[in-house]
Parts: sequence; C-alpha cells; structure tokens
Amino acid sequence: MTATELPRSYRIARIAKVERTADGAVTRTVLAAPKKKRVSKRYRKADKALRRLARAQQVASQEFLARHERSNRRKKNGGVKKFARNAFRAARKGGKKLRLR
Repeated sequence: MTATELPRSYRIARIAKVERTADGAVTRTVLAAPKKKRVSKRYRKADKALRRLARAQQVASQEFLARHERSNRRKKNGGVKKFARNAFRAARKGGKKLRLR
C-alpha cells in the first residue's frame, strides 16, 4: 500500500530511511514524498471551492440515480412520477456536501 492509497486520516508525509554510521552520525534519505498540488496561492481558495462543488455535484447525481432506480423498482413508471421529489432530495443531499464558507 502506498501513501496515496491510505485514507485521508492516515496520510503519510514522507517515507524516510534513517541510518546510523559506525561513528554515530545519522543520515536520513527520503525514499518517497507526496507530490504537492500545483495551485498558486492566489487561486487556492477558488480551486478548493471548485473541488468542493464537483464533489457535491457527484454526490447529488449518485443520490438521484439511486433514488430513481429505487422508484422504478417499487412502482411502474415510478422514476418518472417521483422525479421532482427525487431531484429535490438529491439536491438537498448535495447541498449538505457543498457547505460554502
């Protein structure tokens, strides 16, 4: 497992190899370090907002699709009949994920 595959709470800053020589000197060799995002300081807030918006849209569309399929399984033409309700609830769930600051 690499550092990028770990959950966010377990992210590793860098992997370093620490060696001690015979005279007691310590040498550190960085084996792997995560790549930094290439976003200038000027655009960081806008970039963060765009990523948050994209995640919220993804959550909303997945939620709508799940509700639509469930409505179709339950009733004939249920996805069409419950379109407004499913869309509203999915949008509300996406809005919770968005949380603008």
